[in-house]
This record gives sequence, structure tokens and C-alpha cells, in this order.
Amino acid sequence: GLGKTTFAKVVYNDESVKKHFDLKSWVCVSEPYDILRITKELLQEIGLTVDNNLNQLQVKLKEGLKGKTFLIVLDDVWNENYKEWDDLRNLFVQGDVGSKIIVTTRKESVALMMGCGAINVGTLSSEVSWDLFKRHSFENRDPEEHPELEEVGIQIAHKCKGLPLALK
Repeated sequence: GLGKTTFAKVVYNDESVKKHFDLKSWVCVSEPYDILRITKELLQEIGLTVDNNLNQLQVKLKEGLKGKTFLIVLDDVWNENYKEWDDLRNLFVQGDVGSKIIVTTRKESVALMMGCGAINVGTLSSEVSWDLFKRHSFENRDPEEHPELEEVGIQIAHKCKGLPLALK
């Protein structure tokens, strides 16, 4: 609920990002970790056909990425098994310089295992929380016309503990 996926979507869908990369792919990893499913989805996203043989899929993915700049988003990663992630990461070595992989995760241990810079998305301040809650709860109406709702609205916003998804 901190906005990790939303932040990644904004980057992924940005026009300058679209123009910069030859290929883009988004895969929601979640639980349970399934390298066959992840590899199939990556292949489908870059427009290649798939079958059920993991080795053939991995060879095809390496070939599909070879010499191209790519942006891959692995969303909602929970798996802390380094060996499994290293196996997946090895599929991306054929990409061109400038290729990027964005990983969203709730687990700091997963971010550390990836061996790259992490961006910690924090919670919103009380003021920003109330503004976001107001914007969504009042929609197109003027909150000033409903002063009796302000106190309870501020209490609700406080209970959301600065989490943008909860506030929305």
C-alpha cells in the first residue's frame, strides 16, 4: 500500500522510457515463485511464442533479449532464495548496455539480495494523507461545503497510517 507498484507503473509507462528501450516487459511475480510462469510471461510480453519446456523457454528468452535494450519489471517479489534469483538473472545477461530491471518488493532482504540500489518508499505525512483522502472521498465536491465531515475524515486518514492505497 506504499505505492511501489504505482511508482513502477509511472516509470514503465513514461513516454521517454518507452522510446529509450527496444523491449519492455512487466511480470507480477508474487507467491509462489514459479520460474516457468515468469519466463513464459516475459516471452509473451516481448512477442515470442512459448511452450512448456523450461530450458527451451530460457534459451528463447536469452535470444529474444540478445543485443537489445530492455526494461523488465518484476513486481511484488517475495522469493528470498538467491539460487533461484541468480538462475533468473542469468537470462538477462545477453541484453545490451543500458538495459534495466525494476523489482518491487516489501522485503528489504529481497532488495539486498538483488545487489543494487534500493529506493525506499515511505509513508505520507499527516497533511499529505488528509489531502489525498479528501481528494478521493469528496471527488468533485468542495470539502469546504461539508465542515462537519472534516473531523471524522482526519481521524480516518490518521488510521490509514500514511499508506496511499488505504487512503484512496
